[in-house]
Amino acid sequence: MHIIGLTGAIACGKSSIADELRNFGAKTLDIDKVTKELLEYGGSLYSSYVQRYGNIVLNENGGLNKKAVADIIFNNESERQWVNSVAHPVLLNRARDFLTECADNGEFLAVLEVPLLFEAGWDNLVDEVWAVRIPRKMQIKRLMARDGITRQDAETRINAQMSADEIAARADVVIDNTQLKIKIRKQILNLMRKRFVYLP
Repeated sequence: MHIIGLTGAIACGKSSIADELRNFGAKTLDIDKVTKELLEYGGSLYSSYVQRYGNIVLNENGGLNKKAVADIIFNNESERQWVNSVAHPVLLNRARDFLTECADNGEFLAVLEVPLLFEAGWDNLVDEVWAVRIPRKMQIKRLMARDGITRQDAETRINAQMSADEIAARADVVIDNTQLKIKIRKQILNLMRKRFVYLP
């Protein structure tokens, strides 16, 4: 089984590339989605956050106020490190379970979609790393639109993570997500053919 680590800076469109890989038969795990599940009421990460931060991170209905959490962790390095120290071990177990299940089922390609792949040290779990990239201006606009935040907040979140340049430099494959969808699909097909010669 071949394992791809799919990563990229925030709001670069990793999920759209994961969709394309699924079209070629890959099994994928989106760590962001797993995180969201664990942050739901009663989830293990929900409990950890509430225990540390109390009611200031809760909505009126008792759910987690993700904006309040983001304001804390993206503006405080020590709190961001604490969040990572709590979340990464739990998420790593999920990732390992996923890879084990894929191997047991005889899958030919597994994809871990992980925003903080290098920061978490998960690049040692995969055979190669694919990075998705867009220009910073587009990244800021996408993040503002997606999360309903100000430009300043968007830049703060982007600056809190590894830069797109560094991610691209460390990756085995870099995909420009500003291309037309058909060109991206062709690029992925060519990459897949080089790795899996039995593809048509």
